[in-house]
Amino acid sequence: MRNRFNKYGLELHPTKSRNISFGRFERENAKAQNRRVNTFDFLGFTHYCDESRKGNFKVGRKTSRKKYSAKCEEMNAWLKAIRNQVKTKEWWKILTAKLRGHFQYYGVSENYNGIARFYKFTIRMVRKWMNRRSQKRKMSWDRFTEYLEHYPLPKPKIVHSFYVLPVR
Repeated sequence: MRNRFNKYGLELHPTKSRNISFGRFERENAKAQNRRVNTFDFLGFTHYCDESRKGNFKVGRKTSRKKYSAKCEEMNAWLKAIRNQVKTKEWWKILTAKLRGHFQYYGVSENYNGIARFYKFTIRMVRKWMNRRSQKRKMSWDRFTEYLEHYPLPKPKIVHSFYVLPVR
């Protein structure tokens, strides 16, 4: 592989590139060798060996733990910074776009739990930082839920389904 890359003037990153056993028999091999099943992170997803409903091998994808943590920290910092700088009406549109973008990217088959977890985290942080604005009265969860009914945020949904053929 190195020779092929060198032929085109490319390099393999030594810490990011490695050979791993992965595929249909990975679970059995890992059990026989008394080790954990191999997974790898690529493009913000952790890829792992999974089974279909019929018991056949398939590649499972979920949001990478590292990316999820980074996105949560980023969202928290953004909400903390924006809460008093701009009126809620203005930053609510940006928040909607941020959530929609997250669901567009991470909304793939089998990753509903990952995007739903991010949605719940964002809702908690929005309420937290809205309640910390000056000396305004605190908003209870009931009132906040009412507020969300009037000013809804996009709900998590699977945007890219790998197992259904597109309709033309």
